[in-house]
Amino acid sequence: MRQQFRSKWVRAKFRIRDMNKKNKIIIITIIALLIIISSGFFVYVKSTFNGNKKYSDIKINNVVKDNEILHETIKKIGIKESMRLLIEQSGGGSQYDCHQQAHKIGGVGYKIEKEKSFQSCDASCHSGCYHGAMESFLSEKGTANLAEDITAVCKKFETGFGNFECLHGVGHGVLAYVDYDMPGAIKECQKLPDNFSQNSCYGGMFMENILTGQGLGASAKTDHATNWVNRTDPYFPCDKIDKAYDVQYQCYQMQTSWILTMSNYNFDIVAKQCLDAPDNMQSVCFKSFGRDAAGNSLRDPAKILQLCSKAPIIKGYYDQCIIGALNVIVDFWGPGLKNQASQLCALTKGSHKQICYQTLADRIPDLFNEKTNQQEICNTFELSYQNLC
Repeated sequence: MRQQFRSKWVRAKFRIRDMNKKNKIIIITIIALLIIISSGFFVYVKSTFNGNKKYSDIKINNVVKDNEILHETIKKIGIKESMRLLIEQSGGGSQYDCHQQAHKIGGVGYKIEKEKSFQSCDASCHSGCYHGAMESFLSEKGTANLAEDITAVCKKFETGFGNFECLHGVGHGVLAYVDYDMPGAIKECQKLPDNFSQNSCYGGMFMENILTGQGLGASAKTDHATNWVNRTDPYFPCDKIDKAYDVQYQCYQMQTSWILTMSNYNFDIVAKQCLDAPDNMQSVCFKSFGRDAAGNSLRDPAKILQLCSKAPIIKGYYDQCIIGALNVIVDFWGPGLKNQASQLCALTKGSHKQICYQTLADRIPDLFNEKTNQQEICNTFELSYQNLC
């Protein structure tokens, strides 16, 4: 058999040698093409079976800094994969807060995937992807049919949490759309059909205003700035706008973020400013304090409690700080929540522990429709508090 094979190879070799030059070139070219094709197939198979490694060389935190590069990247890998890379490369938001990056992915991603982007986004990084997509949606649609357009989009979310984040994104988008005219944006939010929708919209609007004041807002115009922040009045714009309770509440629920900006992130100064706020807004101011304590510490439970210790125990202000911080942890992960929020409650002392777990138990039904998913979070509670679910 071996000799027979050798004889065939020898005969073939001589046939090739005897061919004219043109035929030799043709055969060599065909062989080269076959090698290239087979190599390409191997690379394709390898990338397919390696799954998540396929785009691991993309540094998404750098990509989001340039809208053109981000646009091309999302065209190539999609919103879902962009968000997966963001969560992975930010260490689940523990290395840096990934909200603004998610915002950019949603905003640019909408221009590619349109309304499908709301299904491609996810709730991680404080639902920044949803908020950015909503901003681009409103930039495209305008606000002439705001209630109808928003209802069509937000009703597709199956949970209360998803609906809230959708409406919160409306507030971001509305303020950007009216070119940061806050009184005009409040009127746009009031077009929405109920108090829950309007309040959710107000919250997004006030957040967008502060972010823009910090140079992080939605507007792509480099010369743009909001006129609704200043460096001298810690309560502005809350003390200069609509005095309706709901508007005031949503304003003060965000205001400590601007006071921190004014004070170079001095939480002692912020605590004092909350105590000097209008009587009926002091409690929500400390809730805002807790929200910033969680954000500033990248949701580290021990650091949150250290910062919340600056809030007075009187009138439940310390508890409001814990509640504000807990809500940030829940909102950061959304349906991806596991034991991150219950870790904060486990470290909380005394009667404040009960309030922490009760707040978390009240949030769970908004996150999940399925009882099984709800129970998984309840099981992360300390045993003596699992009855709160």
